[in-house]
Amino acid sequence: MRDEARRPTPTYDAFISYNSADLEVVQRFAERLHERGFQVFLDDWCLVPGETWQEALIEALDSSPCCLVMCGPQGFGPWQNEEVRVAIEARVRGRTMRVVPVLLPGSADSAWRSVPFLERFTYCDFRQGLEQTRVFERLCAGIRGEAPGPPFSVTPAVSEEPAQMDFRSRLNVMAGSWRRVSVVEAACRAVAADRTPVVLYGLPGVGKTTALCDVADEIRSGRTVLVLTVGGTATAEPRYLVDEVNTWLATTFDRGLAAEDLYRYEWPDALAVLSRRVADERLLVLLDDLVAGPFADTVLRAFAALPECLVLGTARGHLGAGHDVGHVVVPPMSRGESVEFIAHAVKSLGLPVDPEDIADRLPGDVLSHPLALRTFLAHTRFVPAPLLVDPGLPTDVLSARALVAAVVAQLPVAHRGALAHAAVLDQVPLADLLKAGVVLPPGFTAALQDLAGRCLVSHVADAIEVPRLVAEALDIVDPSARRAALFDVTDQLGEAAREADDLALASLARVLPRTVLMLVSVGQWRELRETFPPGFLDRLNSGGFWKEYVLLARALISAADHLRDEAARVGLRVRVSRKLGQLGDTRTAWDLVREAETVTSTLDSPSLHGDLAGLRAFLAYLQGDDKSTLRELKGCVELRTRDGDAGGLLIAHKLEGNVHLRRGKYKKAEAAYRAALGAGGDEADARHRLDAETSLAICEFQQKRREEAVLRLERVVREMRALSVHSDLPRALHALALVYERQGLSAQSLEVARQAALAQANDPAVRAAVNRLVWRLENLRPGSGLRTGRADA
Repeated sequence: MRDEARRPTPTYDAFISYNSADLEVVQRFAERLHERGFQVFLDDWCLVPGETWQEALIEALDSSPCCLVMCGPQGFGPWQNEEVRVAIEARVRGRTMRVVPVLLPGSADSAWRSVPFLERFTYCDFRQGLEQTRVFERLCAGIRGEAPGPPFSVTPAVSEEPAQMDFRSRLNVMAGSWRRVSVVEAACRAVAADRTPVVLYGLPGVGKTTALCDVADEIRSGRTVLVLTVGGTATAEPRYLVDEVNTWLATTFDRGLAAEDLYRYEWPDALAVLSRRVADERLLVLLDDLVAGPFADTVLRAFAALPECLVLGTARGHLGAGHDVGHVVVPPMSRGESVEFIAHAVKSLGLPVDPEDIADRLPGDVLSHPLALRTFLAHTRFVPAPLLVDPGLPTDVLSARALVAAVVAQLPVAHRGALAHAAVLDQVPLADLLKAGVVLPPGFTAALQDLAGRCLVSHVADAIEVPRLVAEALDIVDPSARRAALFDVTDQLGEAAREADDLALASLARVLPRTVLMLVSVGQWRELRETFPPGFLDRLNSGGFWKEYVLLARALISAADHLRDEAARVGLRVRVSRKLGQLGDTRTAWDLVREAETVTSTLDSPSLHGDLAGLRAFLAYLQGDDKSTLRELKGCVELRTRDGDAGGLLIAHKLEGNVHLRRGKYKKAEAAYRAALGAGGDEADARHRLDAETSLAICEFQQKRREEAVLRLERVVREMRALSVHSDLPRALHALALVYERQGLSAQSLEVARQAALAQANDPAVRAAVNRLVWRLENLRPGSGLRTGRADA
C-alpha cells in the first residue's frame, strides 16, 4: 500500500472484494448499486486487458473509501483474503476505510467470522435474498458513511431502481434462489419457438412466479422490463393497471400521459394508447397472476401486439384453447427436484438436517410443494426436524396446508395476531398506514422479524406480503383471528375517514382498496357500508381519487345488492355510471344504467326514475347524441318537477343549455340556463349554479351583451374563489379573459388568462383553450404578426 500522503483522491465509491465462484450473484449486486448511482470497482468490469491486474486491484482499493467484502456459500477465495487483509490494514493504519461484510445468499456464519478482525465490522445480511429493500438501504448508507435511520419511512418509498433491475422485488422473489431447470428450459423453448405470450400455469405455491423471474433472467438481455401484478385491485378496477403502466412510462421513458388525458379513454383503449407509445422499444413484460377472462385477454393483446415485445405471465390455470398463448405447466416438484431444493435451502439457511433424510420422512404432497417445504425447513431452526414429522400420522393429515398450519399453531398468541394483521394489510404500504392514522398492535414490528425468519411473511419495499397458503393455514388454526384483525383495521379506517384532512386522504386512498376487497371477499356487507361516513365518496371524487372512488362505490353496490337496499342499488349505480362516463368508459356506464333499470322497474319512485333519465341524457350528451339527450331531458324535467327536486331541475336545465350552446343556438341556451338558475337548489348545488352562470355569460357575450357578461363573470369568479369551487374556475377565467380581450383590455385579459393556466383545468379541452389564449396574448398583436417582446401585463 502506498504512502498516505501520495494516496490519490478516491475515484470509486466502493471496492467489491469477492470469491470468483460467486461472480454471477455479485454482478447482479453491482448492477443494483450502479443503478442507484454508486461508482463501484468490480474487477470483471474495470480491469483493462493487457495490463497487470494485481497492481490495478491495489490501485482501485487505494482509491476507494469503502470495501464491500462479499461472503458467499464457497467462503473466501485466496486473492480475496489478501484484499480483505489490505483493507483492514489500511483502516488500522488510520485511513478512513469502511469495511462492510456482505453476507450473500447461502453463506454461513463461520465464513466471515473466520477472517481475523472482520467480525468487528457491522455486516449487511442478504442471506434471505438480494431483494431485501431494508438491508439494501442499510448498505447504501454504509457506503456513504451514514446511519440508515428508522426501518420504515413516514413517506412512501420511491424506488430509484429502473424497472429492469427491480422485477424480483416487485414480485417478492429472492435473487439466488433455487432454480427449477426443467421448467425454465421449457419456457425458454416456448419463447424461442414463437413470439406470442408464454404463460406458466399451475397450482398455488408451486413456484410459478419464481420460475417467471428465472426465465426473465434468461431472455431479458437488451430489454426494458415492465412488471405488472394483474390480480387483486387491478382485476377489480382496471384503472389501477392503466395508471401503473402510465407511471412506468413516465419514469422510464418520460412518455406518460397527464391523468386527465388518460381518463378520456375507456380503460382498454387507454392501455392500447399507452402501449403504442413504446412500440419502438424492446420490452419484456411480466404479467403475474392472470385469471382467465376478458380482463386478461385485453391485457395480453395490448402488449402482444407490440412488434418488439416479449410477454411472460403466470396463471392459476390454463387460459383456454381459444387464446393465442403458449402454455407451460409448472407441475409439483419431483422427488429429485425436492431433494435438490432441500439441499439448496439447507446450505442457504445453515440447517443441521440431511436432505435425503428429510425427503424420506415427508409425505409426497408436502415434498412436492415448494412453499410448504420451505416453511417446514425454516421451522427446523426452532424445532428439530424429527419432532416435526410423526411417521404414524396418515399422509393426508400432513398436507401442505396442514403442515404450514402446524407451524402457525406453534406461534405465540401475539405473533398470530401480528400475522393476522399482516394478512389483512397484505401489500399495503406501512408508511401510508401511519399517515392514515392506523395503529398497529404492540410488538407488531418485532413479531414480523420472527415471522419472516419462519418464511411466513416477506418484506416487499415498505409493505408486508403474506403467501395465500399461510393465510389459509392461519384460518385453520384460528378461524377468528383474521376477521378480528380485519374489524380492527376497518374500525380505524372508518375513524380516519371521518377525520382525514387532504394529506391523510391521499394515504387513506392508497390503503382502502385492499381492505375494501377483503370485506367484500368475506361478505361483511353491513360493516363495509357502515365503515365510510356520508360524503366520503364525494371527498374521494373531488380529491381526484377516481379509481378509489369507483372501486369503493362498486363495493358498496355489492353491499346494497346483498342487503336489498333498493334505493342504494339504483343511486350508487347512477353515481358510478356518471363517473365512468366522465372517465370515458361509456360502455360500462351504459351497462350500469341497464342494471339500475331492472331495479327501478319495480319501484314507484319519481326521484330514482328522474336520476336514471338524467343519467341517460348525460351519457347521450357525452356521445354527441343531442337528439336523445333532449328527449331524455324532457322526461327528466317532468319527473324532477313532480318530485319537487330543485337541485335536479337545475342540473337538467343546465345540460339542456349545454346541448344548445354546443350547437351555437345561444338564445335557446340562454333560456335553458335561466331556467336552471330559476329552479333554485340548496348550497350543495353551488357548483352547478356557478357553472350555469358561466355558460349564461358566454351566451350574453355571443349576443353582443358584453357588459352584462363581464359583470356576471367577475361575480362568478369571486364566488368560486370564496366557495373553493376549483374545478370550474379555469373555464370561468378563460371566458372572462376572452371578454376582456374583445373589449381591448389586453393587460387584464393576459393576467386573467395566466390565472386560468395556473388553475390547471381538469377538462383537456378547457386547458388547451387556455394555453392557446395565453400564447396568443403573449406573442401576437391583434390582427398582426409576432410581437418582439412580452405583452404589457
